[in-house]
Amino acid sequence: MMLRLKYIIIICMALLPQILLAQTEEIEEQQDSETIAIKVKMLSFKSELSDLYERAMVFLDFDAQAKMKNSQQNLYEDRMKRLKTALQSFNSRWTTYTQAQQVYIADNDSLLNWVGEIQLIQQALSDSLDSKKLQYDQLVGFNKAEDFLFSQDSIYKEMYKEAVSLSLVSKLAPRLEALKAKEQLKFADIQSNYDKAKEAVVVFPGLSKRMEKIDARYIQLKSMSGKIQEMAFKPFIQRVKDYLMGFAAVAILLMFANLAVSRLKSIKQARDQAKKLRDTLQGKQDYPTI
Repeated sequence: MMLRLKYIIIICMALLPQILLAQTEEIEEQQDSETIAIKVKMLSFKSELSDLYERAMVFLDFDAQAKMKNSQQNLYEDRMKRLKTALQSFNSRWTTYTQAQQVYIADNDSLLNWVGEIQLIQQALSDSLDSKKLQYDQLVGFNKAEDFLFSQDSIYKEMYKEAVSLSLVSKLAPRLEALKAKEQLKFADIQSNYDKAKEAVVVFPGLSKRMEKIDARYIQLKSMSGKIQEMAFKPFIQRVKDYLMGFAAVAILLMFANLAVSRLKSIKQARDQAKKLRDTLQGKQDYPTI
């Protein structure tokens, strides 16, 4: 009995390496099969992400010389929302899958490389969408600034007329000051919109032609703002003096201009007479010369 047990132990010890080898090969085959399945799934993830990235690259397409229509703005906003939603869905599914397969991924350098590549594309796509959103906001801001500045002309003309009327009566000084404070707040909005328009032109140089018109309107509004802020009550006599002084200054400038014109005419006439005299003397020179 003891001899038979001994032989059984020897046989088992002899077969143990083969059993272990078979189990090892089975495990490796199972791991290889799982690795292939994971790579196939990752390839599907990568293809989906690459498609989203390409769609994000052609996000903005517009005519710089024309105002963006509301329908076009709605189209961009809808496209941005759909891309953002698609990326969020991808990130959620990708995180869930990689966490479920982390045992296989952690022990496989090839799978780790694939994970790294997909994460790089994820980050690039996220950055691209953020950049496109910023560009879109700047473009919309330019259009809003353009509309806002060109809508202020009539408002400022009315404010200027009112400021002139209030400055004629000393008792209306508080109302004049209130109007000037209101104008300061209004011009702060103008300045903010103007700055946004300038920032947009840096990103979209094609807007420069439209920006030239915005510049001209901004300068006009700023000039009117300065005049409104300078308004103050002045007695009638002081106003007459200021008017006469202004009229006198204009008259003096006109006088100097007339003197300059007369002086230029005199110089031209003297030059013409000298030329005629020289031509006459040269015509009478009929004696021989050596």
